[in-house]
Amino acid sequence: MIGFNKLLLRINYSLILLTVSSFSSEIVELTDTTFDNVIQTSTGTTTTSDDCWFVLFKAEQCGLCKKVRPVFQKLSEDESIPDNIKFAIMDVPRNRRTSARFDIHGFPIFLYFCQNNEVYYKFKGKRKFDVFKKWLLVKEKKDSDGAVIPEPISELGLFWNEIRSAGRDFYKSLTGEYGGVGIGIAVMLSIFVIMILGLIIGL
Repeated sequence: MIGFNKLLLRINYSLILLTVSSFSSEIVELTDTTFDNVIQTSTGTTTTSDDCWFVLFKAEQCGLCKKVRPVFQKLSEDESIPDNIKFAIMDVPRNRRTSARFDIHGFPIFLYFCQNNEVYYKFKGKRKFDVFKKWLLVKEKKDSDGAVIPEPISELGLFWNEIRSAGRDFYKSLTGEYGGVGIGIAVMLSIFVIMILGLIIGL
């Protein structure tokens, strides 16, 4: 009998955990592989569900990303935000294809995707809870904040994007935007560019 009672307690406890988890909001971690299937952008528009997605593009070593993450978490748990608004994060350095597709440079970046809309929106306000929430609850985003959802990037497109990114970093290094480490970065990027040119010439 004691064993049966323990079994009932375990079952009840499991049901409680399941109930709680069903009401808790989940932040989905996206990758290059899962992005289109989750956000539904493979055809240039989201069409298969009524979900909207607010995506945080971040990097592990980004201090501002770490600072805003609790705010992002709080937003995902706010019951006053409609259930069809979902939250997701993507690590930019580990997912270069999607980052290149949406021209992600610098962190954190927040993009908003929604059903039957060929346009996605970039959040440009202050990274504060009330500002985020007010922006999310506005059904009609400003046209000036919108951009047409691009097609998935090709291997060649990804290659040239890496070249452009290296060029931007090189320029910032030379102009001192990276501070005291700029010279070191410039040297490393110079070596990288020389290697790439060597490969191209070798082809």
